[in-house]
Amino acid sequence: MKRIFIFFSFLLILTCAKEDSQAPDSPPTQIIKQYTLTASAGDGGSISTAGGTFSQGTQVSITATPSSGYSFTGWSNGATANPLTVTLNSNTTITANFQVIVNSYTLTVSAGEGGSVSSEGGEYEEGTEVTITAIANGCQQFVSWSDGDTANPKTITLDANKELTADFESIMNQIEYSLVSIKYPCAYSITADKQYNETNSYIVGPAGWFSASVQESYEGYYYPTVNDYNPPGYFSLDPHNFAHGDFNDDGLQDIVIAWATFTHTLERNSRYNYSIFLNNGDGSLSYSHESIISSTAHYNHFPYRTMTADFNGDGLDDIVSASMGVIQRLPGQDAYTRWERIPLLLSVGDGTYFDASTNIEGQEDGVSPPEGHTFGHELSIGDVDGDGDEDIYTGKTLLLNNGSGIFTNNTELLPEELKPWGRNLWSSVIADFNNDGIDDFFVPYAENTGESWVQYKDFSGVYSLSKNGKASFENSHMGFVTDAKYGIENTKFNYAIDYDINLDGFKDIVIAVTRADPYYVGKGLQVFLNTYDPETGNRKFVNGDNLLPNEGFLDQFHGEGQLSVVDINNDGILDIAHTTGAYRNDRGLTFYINNGGSLEIFDVNQFAYLTENQIPGREEYGDSSNTLRRAIPIDLNNSGWIDYISLIGFGNANGSNEVVLYSVLSKN
Repeated sequence: MKRIFIFFSFLLILTCAKEDSQAPDSPPTQIIKQYTLTASAGDGGSISTAGGTFSQGTQVSITATPSSGYSFTGWSNGATANPLTVTLNSNTTITANFQVIVNSYTLTVSAGEGGSVSSEGGEYEEGTEVTITAIANGCQQFVSWSDGDTANPKTITLDANKELTADFESIMNQIEYSLVSIKYPCAYSITADKQYNETNSYIVGPAGWFSASVQESYEGYYYPTVNDYNPPGYFSLDPHNFAHGDFNDDGLQDIVIAWATFTHTLERNSRYNYSIFLNNGDGSLSYSHESIISSTAHYNHFPYRTMTADFNGDGLDDIVSASMGVIQRLPGQDAYTRWERIPLLLSVGDGTYFDASTNIEGQEDGVSPPEGHTFGHELSIGDVDGDGDEDIYTGKTLLLNNGSGIFTNNTELLPEELKPWGRNLWSSVIADFNNDGIDDFFVPYAENTGESWVQYKDFSGVYSLSKNGKASFENSHMGFVTDAKYGIENTKFNYAIDYDINLDGFKDIVIAVTRADPYYVGKGLQVFLNTYDPETGNRKFVNGDNLLPNEGFLDQFHGEGQLSVVDINNDGILDIAHTTGAYRNDRGLTFYINNGGSLEIFDVNQFAYLTENQIPGREEYGDSSNTLRRAIPIDLNNSGWIDYISLIGFGNANGSNEVVLYSVLSKN
């Protein structure tokens, strides 16, 4: 039995062993992959970890930290998140990128009243340079920026947020002297009716670019004669004489205005007589009240005929005026004329001028008149001594130029007919009438009777002061001028010019004439033709009024004014513009077109102009033709065609007088 038990026990063990040998294998051990993360920081920062080896699928957070002055820009894999979570499924290299911080600043630019700015600013990187320009409106001028800088244009370097304002002020020079306040340059803007604003040939520019008003009244006085009593009222202001020239060497025509204040009855301790405007070449003018420096010429009462010439050889036009002085006619007093020195303004070269009146011999102290000086109504300029520079004849005083704008009084060189004789000259001309290369004199004398002025025929005429092409100052009389439209004793030869009217190559004489009585009533031209005298072989002057139009005399119009020789219609032949002060209902501007040897009047209705009622606030004045007075022809817009500066004179609501200037531009 025991043997059987052992056998079955052995059999059971074998069976169990067999069953154990047939059981399935256990799963194999899984191998985890390892990956490397390499992290670095570019210039300008750091990162929170440099990486390491991580099991597959591990997520690693990396933070990029910029250094001072830098900013984080992103990771090398294009990611921009910060911190960045990287899941390791492969070996990974990543770099944090940084850049230098460039600050941005805001520039804010604005304009105060009266102008604009070229840029209103914006956002700019640190260090950026921005240039801005302050642009003044036509009636304003730039003063400064809000930071006190006066540079214009102004360049700004952005190193912080900045705000700037351009400040402007009205271009107004308030010259307060007991009578007058003058404003520059614009008082009004104008939109005129088409009837007056525009024609086929001309268009009116802004009115009021310059205005002046009289603010103080006067007591009754007698002027111009003892028979003319003027009751109390306001003084009148008049841009009495215009002239143009190139004052700043830019090839454009600039203008100067010589102001006169009527009446000549009161003392004025200060005056402002000249206004210089520079041509911008686009139809506009620029004014600076600092254009005349070191000037005592402002104190003159009445600079009369004003002309321009290069006296000092610098290529720029200088300015000189006759000195009318003061004519005083108070009730119960005799009339007298008080001499004042001749104003002489020499160019500095940049459009500014200095008073060189003391460059004239006898005026060094600014008081004493030159020897023999008389009433300075007229002025003429020319080379009378043949040395190549411009000399001056005014008040029958001969002033010879040394070539640098310094003048000596050489009246003693003149023949007796051209020296002072106690008579007044209303006009004179210096020109080469006999084509010998030396300028000659034309002088129409007038006699002052105390009540009026009348022509004095015995010495009126043309005088040649040369022999064989050289100045001799010996009188060779070329003929008397005895014809007079209104009679030899009542004709004012008011303004004379040399003008080759018949185109024969010899200069003739054209004179704007008017009456002495009634005072300056009547407006017209007279012509004296320069002809050959076969009997003497010399030149002589004969009446040439047959070359004038039938309506050459406008008897009802005011006759005091000036003549300008210009090519009005651009046909290559010089024409004549005759301008006057023009009282109400007068035609102040008359054009004479030369048709190859004779003159005809240009239809004034073809010319654009303004009336008082077209100025804002002056509508009550109604339609008047008092509009074309004191005009000066000038090429304002560099078109080659003639434009005009003219004026309107009217009364203010307070009863004072006011003058407004405007421009008329050619459309051709």
